[in-house]
Amino acid sequence: ESERFVQAQSSADDVNALPSTSSVASSVEDAPSTSINRTVQVHLQPNFVSPEASRECAAAVQESLSSVSATERKMQLTGEGEKPASVKPSEEYLVVQIAALNALLSETPCQKCLRPGITVVQGTRLGLAVKMILTCSKCGAVANEWSSPRKEDSRAFEVNLRSMQAMKSVGKGSTALTDFWSVMNVSHRGLHQKTFQGHLKNTFRPAADAAAASVFVDSVEAVRNVYRDMDPTFTKNVTVVYDGTWMTRGHTSHIGVGTVIEYYTGLVLDSVVLSNLCHGCALGPEQDSEGYSQWRQSHECLKNTEVKSGRMEVEAALMLFGRSLAKNDLHYTNIVCDGDSRTFLALSEDATYGFIPFTKEDCINHVQKRMGSALRGLITKGKKGQPLGGRGGLTQELIKRLTSYYGMALRSHSNVADMQRAVMATFDHVTSTNEEPHHELCPPGPMSWCRHRAAEAQGEPQPAHKYRLTSHVAAALLPVYQRLSEPQLLDRCKGKKTQNAAESLHSVIWSVLPKDEHASLVAAETAVSEAICRFNCGSFRAYTEFCSSLGIRPGGLALRRAAEKDASRKKKASRALQAKGQKPKKCCVEKDTEDYNPGAF
Repeated sequence: ESERFVQAQSSADDVNALPSTSSVASSVEDAPSTSINRTVQVHLQPNFVSPEASRECAAAVQESLSSVSATERKMQLTGEGEKPASVKPSEEYLVVQIAALNALLSETPCQKCLRPGITVVQGTRLGLAVKMILTCSKCGAVANEWSSPRKEDSRAFEVNLRSMQAMKSVGKGSTALTDFWSVMNVSHRGLHQKTFQGHLKNTFRPAADAAAASVFVDSVEAVRNVYRDMDPTFTKNVTVVYDGTWMTRGHTSHIGVGTVIEYYTGLVLDSVVLSNLCHGCALGPEQDSEGYSQWRQSHECLKNTEVKSGRMEVEAALMLFGRSLAKNDLHYTNIVCDGDSRTFLALSEDATYGFIPFTKEDCINHVQKRMGSALRGLITKGKKGQPLGGRGGLTQELIKRLTSYYGMALRSHSNVADMQRAVMATFDHVTSTNEEPHHELCPPGPMSWCRHRAAEAQGEPQPAHKYRLTSHVAAALLPVYQRLSEPQLLDRCKGKKTQNAAESLHSVIWSVLPKDEHASLVAAETAVSEAICRFNCGSFRAYTEFCSSLGIRPGGLALRRAAEKDASRKKKASRALQAKGQKPKKCCVEKDTEDYNPGAF
């Protein structure tokens, strides 16, 4: 606490007490102009929070967040949203063979002639909606009704929209919809391609955007509450995970997605989809051909960027970070990256937040993968000269072990000097021989992971060295270990942060929008919005939000299935969290067929 005295000149006859600021103001207004100036002393006692207390508070909140699975944490933070109205059983759909329906109606008398033998005949078909005509053998058509109601304030039938919604939710499109209903012997063409694309563009994309916007609002508010709990003086600066993903691997993808995820909550705050190709423009008429002007007026170009696929991640970051203040009233100042510095450098050069600087932290999993990639690269280079693989050299099993040891050295320490010592200790340990042992950096004591230091502490004879790497292999390894133990790199790994949330989100996105399927910008934006809703708040709320934006009532059976999926997802995540805390550390990393390269696709 500190004390300050603010002196103010007031024209009051007599001020003996200061009960409130309002009473002071009234005294000043009522005082005559000839009064004597007096000094009013206001005693302010602001409360300050020490840095230690602030860190303890933040650590407690972070520990509370990490005590539950990411799935359960996100669903608790975003809430369940508004409960949908009760669904009537009569609103459910039933797949019935026409013959079975007519057999049921065969004994039903006609309302006009009272003779039995009423049948149902199919009339006009619009997609999956069919006009059912009740027919009497004597009177002819008696009544008719559509097999599905229309969407409110629209001519679109609900059954067609639900069918599209079902197909999009499993990552399929118009062709799959038609094939499914033709095999089911319901319709040889579920929906015409043009009708499907029209609904996707004019109905589904706006609905998906509206649903995602609603989820974003709740997510941002949840993030604000968490940061206020961690720091009472919180303003706008948050830590985010930023990563880009592409629809196809390599530098040929025409669609890229950029997402911003708040680190501690795991909630997606914003996203953007970029496309540098429009198939309509590619297949449209030439600029100097007849009818080009008319086509151009009716055509909506789906190309929203000119950059190549390799630049899309940077371009998306500039867009998302540039609108963070206007959209979410937040500054994404601390960024967890995958090792590619192009995005961070572009944001720093752009000075997105003016004088507020960016800080960068590296994903510890990606940094660990650099060791494996570097060691495999040594073997490739060694093929041109003195071999580094095989007996007495780098085997695939040894590379896995060294990669795992490097990762454990990073995770086991929070101080740069200790991390550097631990990394170089693994190098000295594996390159030591019986003739030249180097275990000075290995941890001492009988419980040391180093058998030689443990034997030394227990007064036992030194065991034989098992790696027996040749001198030229050790010389080739040294530059790799020196490069991956630089203080600047290790300083960015102190927080032990990962991009696991981004990798998880990408898997959800590409499950809704498979990479082996062609998709337009409209389809990609719709899928990304739906995936983010599922990722942030679960299938139940994602479905209800989408139906509300779409203008149709949520189906009771669909709600039941969504609730089952959320329960299964939370149960699976809780088991994984519990198992993670119980299982011992692995001696080798998980099998990964792809080498990691910063900025690679």
